[in-house]
Amino acid sequence: MITSARRQTENVAAAPRRRGALDQVLINAAMDLFASYGYRGTSLARIARAAGVTKGALYWHFNDKEDFFLAVAERVLQEWNKAFAQERRVVTRADFREYFLKIFDTSAKLNTTNPWVSRLLMIITLESHKIGPRVLRAMRKANARQLEYLRDLVERGKSLGVLASDLDVDWAATQLWSASAGLQLLWYLNGSRFELRKSFRRLAREYLQQWSGPR
Repeated sequence: MITSARRQTENVAAAPRRRGALDQVLINAAMDLFASYGYRGTSLARIARAAGVTKGALYWHFNDKEDFFLAVAERVLQEWNKAFAQERRVVTRADFREYFLKIFDTSAKLNTTNPWVSRLLMIITLESHKIGPRVLRAMRKANARQLEYLRDLVERGKSLGVLASDLDVDWAATQLWSASAGLQLLWYLNGSRFELRKSFRRLAREYLQQWSGPR
């Protein structure tokens, strides 16, 4: 049976809002559970127990499990977008090379400090057949934005002459994304035995060398 609180929530058009302290507690609990038990293995009852609230209280904040998963993904993406924001303009070849290397250093740092990112990637990959279409659409949009960011990065490198003028932008962006994702998964599976930052820096240097424009 749908509670009156949930019915009221569903009747109100969704609008961006700043989440309160309890929302963040619930999101934190859901994040840990999704990472530990996957999407299917995480229930609203489990989230409620972990957060120390009743299951009915959850509906004042989230409509269903999909809402929780989307909120967790939004939290992770916001943290990453903030971390990758440019601190200064990239206008010279040296600027671009520095920024390119910094992107991979930042990726390594974020994965190390927040390994849930790699877990989220694996959850989406392994449980895509269990996740509802609304969540999949949101994840695909997020992935499309990441690829667009990488395309813009490659285009900037080409315009500055750091990267070859005939470099296929779409293919290069795909290579950057897939290679980075592969290293993240290797690190998550092997832990400290796999040197993520060292591997990321090597990957970045090799791409700069392989794709370099005329000197």
